[in-house]
Amino acid sequence: MKALVQKTEEKQSIVFEEVEEPSPLPQEVKVKVIAAGICGTDVHGISSLRPPVILGHEFAGVITEVGSEVRQVKVGDRVTSETTVFSCGTCPYCVEGHFNLCPYRKGIGSGVNGAFADYIVIPEKALHVLPSTLSFEEGAILEPFACAVHAVIEQAKVEEGEKVLVFGPGPLGILVAWLARFCGAQVLLAGKAEDRGRMERAERYLPPLSTVNVDAIDLEGYIRDHIDPYGMDTVFECSGALPAVYMGLRLLKKRGRFFQLGILHREVPIDFDEYLFSRELVLSGSRTQKKSSWEKAMAILNEHSFPLRELITHVLPLERWQEGFALTQRREALKVILKPGV
Repeated sequence: MKALVQKTEEKQSIVFEEVEEPSPLPQEVKVKVIAAGICGTDVHGISSLRPPVILGHEFAGVITEVGSEVRQVKVGDRVTSETTVFSCGTCPYCVEGHFNLCPYRKGIGSGVNGAFADYIVIPEKALHVLPSTLSFEEGAILEPFACAVHAVIEQAKVEEGEKVLVFGPGPLGILVAWLARFCGAQVLLAGKAEDRGRMERAERYLPPLSTVNVDAIDLEGYIRDHIDPYGMDTVFECSGALPAVYMGLRLLKKRGRFFQLGILHREVPIDFDEYLFSRELVLSGSRTQKKSSWEKAMAILNEHSFPLRELITHVLPLERWQEGFALTQRREALKVILKPGV
């Protein structure tokens, strides 16, 4: 089968080549990949990568073969998957259900072979059957949706009436903003001048949601005059941009909460006296998702409609992966879906 393989830690080592087709172990299933989304980590890299490995961790497809011990799913089921396919099960994090923090965790597309291929094998325990209302392309967005659920509902526990600021109108930032609105918060989504189209899309498909161009206005003044003179209750930093980190910390009210979702790829000096001691801010991260995140995400989507399709701006054959990566890197695409075998 054809697959997109990263040979070494260097991004220039990615090749589209023929590899051996996988076979499922007793507790695994084999899935024909129908749609796979490009994530920023595919393009820019991630520390947990263990090359050589097939990339891709956002996908949906059809089960074509099941292992001898598989009982909950069957051939023909439309499925997607959690990214964590191995965790030790015995460390304190696993015992408490935080499989995303297991020191031995392996994720698809980084620790084990991923979904930029014709087929992928996945443990049955990681699978989720797609709601009948979702297409395969929308199913490929469920992984970032589960990440947003983990951040907004599990980590931040956003409540009705909160004032929430989200930096970074990429797919994850938009999903975080939409979910915060779903929870009843007043949401401001902040981006730069080149993000205008993304922010308009976010506003158009799930109003009422406010957006702001930080290149054009004084964000601190805008928040003081139009939202709350004391600042925001909660900030989600989804851009991975250092200026957004410092701006977000400044714009929180005392006892506000800051959640880092974007990967910064650098150390960030922070004045603890100013932000933690003097203002009692709460700083936290939100890493990927866990099983409970997926369960909540699927429950939400079974009861409510989210315009996931509107995040998709490009659909390309897998063999045109370079074009998709370039569109993502240049920020000319919001979400690119790759389709193997077409």
